[in-house]
Amino acid sequence: MNTRLPCVGNRTSRSSRQPFRCLMQPVFAVLLLCAAAPDAVQASLPVPKHPISLDRPEFENPDTLVDRYLEAVERGELKLFGLTLARAMIVPARIEYVYDLFSRTTRIKVYSNLKEPLPVPGQSDCQILGVSAVMEDGQITGIESHVWMKP
Repeated sequence: MNTRLPCVGNRTSRSSRQPFRCLMQPVFAVLLLCAAAPDAVQASLPVPKHPISLDRPEFENPDTLVDRYLEAVERGELKLFGLTLARAMIVPARIEYVYDLFSRTTRIKVYSNLKEPLPVPGQSDCQILGVSAVMEDGQITGIESHVWMKP
């Protein structure tokens, strides 16, 4: 029985591994760059000017916010697809507070259900069942309609 095992110092066995070794160096370099990329992205994100404060942000009374929202609706600020919604058309249902850690401001969003669904312009199989309004300083600055498929 004549079995030959390659010797560790044998050049022929080393040269047969050389193409694999040449391929592994660029692959390893790419993997190393991919591992470092998330850290580089996080390092480029803006850092708050001040450390995160443990003080609790001040939230206004929800009833006061609903009153200010309804006043803005009465002034005609709640418009949806060119239609100005009246106070009698909506029922406020929820207030959301979003606290931004960078600017230290609170954004307020009031969600309202519509008493009667509204049609979506250009769509026959959808209807608007609710609307959300973003409030800043007592004025509506953004409006979102909540569209659902008709049953």
